Amino acid sequence: MILKTFFLPILIAEVIPPFGNFTSSDGVARETYRIVKNIDTDELDFVVMGDWGGLPAPHYTNNLQLNGARALMDYAVENPPAFIIPLGDNFYYNGIESVRDRQWERTFELVYDSQEMMVPWYPTLGNHDWAMLPEDTEGDRKGNGWAQIEYSAFGSGRWTFPDLFYTIEYKTADGTRVKRVRFAEKNLVFASLSLRIFFRKKFQCELKRLNPLFPEIVNWTWEWIEYELKNSDDFDYLFAAGHYQILETGGIWDYELFRHLDPLFEQYNVQAYFQGHRHTHEHATRSLKIQPEGLDFELPGSVHYLTTGAGAHYDTETMLFEQYLGQDIPGRSGCHPKFEKQGNDMGEAICYYGSSMQEDGGFVSVKISKEKAIVRMITSETYSEENGRTIGHEFEILPRINK
Repeated sequence: MILKTFFLPILIAEVIPPFGNFTSSDGVARETYRIVKNIDTDELDFVVMGDWGGLPAPHYTNNLQLNGARALMDYAVENPPAFIIPLGDNFYYNGIESVRDRQWERTFELVYDSQEMMVPWYPTLGNHDWAMLPEDTEGDRKGNGWAQIEYSAFGSGRWTFPDLFYTIEYKTADGTRVKRVRFAEKNLVFASLSLRIFFRKKFQCELKRLNPLFPEIVNWTWEWIEYELKNSDDFDYLFAAGHYQILETGGIWDYELFRHLDPLFEQYNVQAYFQGHRHTHEHATRSLKIQPEGLDFELPGSVHYLTTGAGAHYDTETMLFEQYLGQDIPGRSGCHPKFEKQGNDMGEAICYYGSSMQEDGGFVSVKISKEKAIVRMITSETYSEENGRTIGHEFEILPRINK
């Protein structure tokens, strides 16, 4: 018999206390959460990945997740992240029941187990995290999103999830400037959004029972997001992250989110929105030919919408070409700005990276420096051992104060 034992480095669990309170215009008050950290390097690396939650018992994981995890851990040796942003659908297909669910160990802790992975994970929730548990599960149980928040005090200590809505602020070693002076300090704010669950009708009944804040929380959420974005003038980089897509290479994905958030992102100079849900890698901006309703001026379409939803499941290019265009794909993987050429685009499709292999997923890497942020879509494909992992797409974002 061969016995394999796993010894994971144990971090001290960080339970984030409330930072303050925010009261909406209709009188709803909630505690707010803010994570603030300084790092001792001049560069900040982080990783974003969505829809990575393996499979339910008895499998717990699949080849695509394992391939992606290996690619991530290999990449992290040379590019160690300060933190990781999981974009939801953290546990397929029906979420978890409690902090003692075996999926914590088998889908998360033992899959991402290298030293470089022992950094804070700042998650949000996806639709599968709230979904119903299998019919043969004893009792009237649902996917328990609140248990994912509670898990911050358990496990390896890296899961850091204070609330459905929170912000993260990082400052690098050469960014210790006084705010509002607008020097080239490097700060990073993430507005972690779990929004669209409140608008999907098929989940409303379940959410009313799970979430005592529904539906009163909706207006609070919009106002809190605007408050946080409005009070971010001193940050060099401003991003937002959530599970559901707002805009993709095929156009507007969720109009309710689009009409609320795209104008706010433009107004307050949000540089990128990281999104999951669709199991692809995509990069799009809003075309000038589509504008949110109710505005008496034109918005420029400067926000980068980055889809990274191929952590454990992947819609191959073949599937999507058939869905959108009714035709087969060209044979090779690569970056294709294709949809606007077909006349059905409401976004500017900068890149749709497609692999022809259904077991090749991936993640997004972001490297922040004083001069720029380098964003890369990394896949688990390999062309050769010498070339290593495939960078499917790469582009740069300049600091806000230099624009």
